[in-house]
Amino acid sequence: MKITDIVHNYPDGSRLTRGLCRVRSFVNGSEVVILLTDLGNKNDGQSVTNAVEQIIKSLQVLGVVIGPATYLEHYEREDPRGDTFDIVTVNSPGGTQWETISRDQACQLMGCPLNELDERSWESGRIVAEADRLRFSRHRFFDSPYRGSNAVIKRRLEIEGGMISKAEVEELISAGAGERDLQALLKRDLSIFAETYAQPDDEYICFSEFPLADGYVDFVVLTGRSRMDVILIEVKGADFNLLNSDHYKEFNHKIHQAAGQLRSRLGHIYRELSTFRDHVHSARIRAERGDLIHNAFVGPHDGLEVDSQKDINIRTVLIGGRTVDDRAESAKRHDYEHHFTPPVRVESWDTWIRRLQRS
Repeated sequence: MKITDIVHNYPDGSRLTRGLCRVRSFVNGSEVVILLTDLGNKNDGQSVTNAVEQIIKSLQVLGVVIGPATYLEHYEREDPRGDTFDIVTVNSPGGTQWETISRDQACQLMGCPLNELDERSWESGRIVAEADRLRFSRHRFFDSPYRGSNAVIKRRLEIEGGMISKAEVEELISAGAGERDLQALLKRDLSIFAETYAQPDDEYICFSEFPLADGYVDFVVLTGRSRMDVILIEVKGADFNLLNSDHYKEFNHKIHQAAGQLRSRLGHIYRELSTFRDHVHSARIRAERGDLIHNAFVGPHDGLEVDSQKDINIRTVLIGGRTVDDRAESAKRHDYEHHFTPPVRVESWDTWIRRLQRS
């Protein structure tokens, strides 16, 4: 017979500063059985397994359990038939021990019908409400996302205030704009390239017209952690189809020409890789200090967590042309990227704009 069903708050004020579990007490003849159910994402501390000794001690100190009792550790699954049960014996020879038993054995031990354990704790309004009350009494904004520093929030707002809209880009693409018109729009808001390629999202530095070898690359994104990702982006117009309309279905000559230029510059980079690494890290450091070198645009986090002594990851992207047959172009892009060294990723404006999250 069940006699209590509560949410137990088990911090001990020292090692444990938070933690919640569901505690149900059963009397079966002369036996007292205590069911300790982990509350999953409603548990704001250690799992029942890791805190079981402190949980049992706190139940005894508070008088929730008086005298000898058998303790069952319980984890719920979506299907009640998949629940796990372990008899926990504390301070036994060799320390705390767990003995796995079946659902049927657990119910027999507690002296309750099988349907007693059918309701999931997360479906019990009373249990959820009490767990939330205890969690929020410790931290009023427990479930709120990390807000970041004031400086990060300020920079995010500045970036959002200067964003060009997805509709503006789509309008130029639909009108079949040339390379210069697209570049002019995109240079107004370099965060658009961070949105499509930066990882982590808020950690990036973007440049335009970045010097490279005997020329420059249209746009560059620096991002990543530890090893810096250097993403080189070349853009062409939206005034041609990505693939030719003949039966060969080759890339338009403008794509071949731009890819050839990129590969030539990549060859120069890889022949002098340490020099290029030093060059991009130097540009990063200057941008982080506030220098507007190459139209530097720094993300919300004003410094990248990268190591200038580690190798860099170099990626190249070529954006140009319009999509007519997405399936055929996808196969062509895949082959192109995997049959050239170093590889160049090719995107049409139609596929690229799908990456944008902004409205």
